[in-house]
Amino acid sequence: MNGKNTVVILGAGASRGVSYADDSAFPSPLDYDFFDLLQRLNPRSDDKKAVRAVLAKVETLPREYWRSFERAFYTLQLKAYLSKKLELGGSYESDSNVVTDFALCVHALLREAHGKRTKCGYHESILTPLEGSDSVITFNYDLVVERAIRGIAESRSASFGPWLYGFKASSTPRKLPFLLKLHGSSNWRLKASGAEDSDKQFQIRTKEWKDFDNAPGYTRIAKTEIAAFPIFLPFWDKRIERRPWVTLWREALAKLGSAENVIVWGYSMPLTDVKAYLLFTLGLSGRPFNLCIIDPKEETRERWRNLFRHSKYWEYKSAGQFLKHQPSWFGATSV
Repeated sequence: MNGKNTVVILGAGASRGVSYADDSAFPSPLDYDFFDLLQRLNPRSDDKKAVRAVLAKVETLPREYWRSFERAFYTLQLKAYLSKKLELGGSYESDSNVVTDFALCVHALLREAHGKRTKCGYHESILTPLEGSDSVITFNYDLVVERAIRGIAESRSASFGPWLYGFKASSTPRKLPFLLKLHGSSNWRLKASGAEDSDKQFQIRTKEWKDFDNAPGYTRIAKTEIAAFPIFLPFWDKRIERRPWVTLWREALAKLGSAENVIVWGYSMPLTDVKAYLLFTLGLSGRPFNLCIIDPKEETRERWRNLFRHSKYWEYKSAGQFLKHQPSWFGATSV
């Protein structure tokens, strides 16, 4: 990448737009069609209760909430949370049950959409030029990036380990970009490392690259384990300032602060996600850089363009279009 620091930012649209999407009848969920896909799902027996519960909860909301996973979850979780805090009385469900049911449904849909597919050709082509000083910032829980980067890792003799996510320093010079999963990952869990609640560390369920061949990786979450399962659903307040999350967000801010090339694929940066909005505006504002936006929606492309008017700007409607007409500074491989 000509020695320039590059950051690739991935949102749900990147997982929806995987190269194998046309081979599957079940796409990766987006905010607007989450509940439609959930209705279509034929869940495993251990997920049926959660699926039924979430669909029943959403039916109690105004109909327009059906088209927004974020709005529906936010409303139901906050209602349960405040009902307890304000001691309203009556038989209100705990907010932890709401979180558990939604988390189970998220992973049931990811399991159906991605399964054990080994790699996305688009992800692999976009990530191949990245080096150890570069970064991937993603808000996706799925394992699409890990499976796509595996071939790159093996060609560079890079073994799998916590260093990939920036949890530990690499014992050798980095051969792969940092993978910063700011909303958590399906192959992580939280492990207590001390007496205080803040003394928690990320633990990776995956041990080596070949483990991605054995199972989809979207592990069924036991209710007793939900607090230890590190994914951020769209809470009304993401506690990113707490450890160990704050370490990931600080690293992401540092990487954005030195980025000369930024590629955004499928992340709309919704204004409701105030902390992510501040992360990008603090990290990228006030200086020129190369900015590529890959998204089918003109509204998303315009939002990024208007925020960073000093950048040199490229826009694409799909990853395929980007790879066919990539900027001269980006040395991607063809799919």
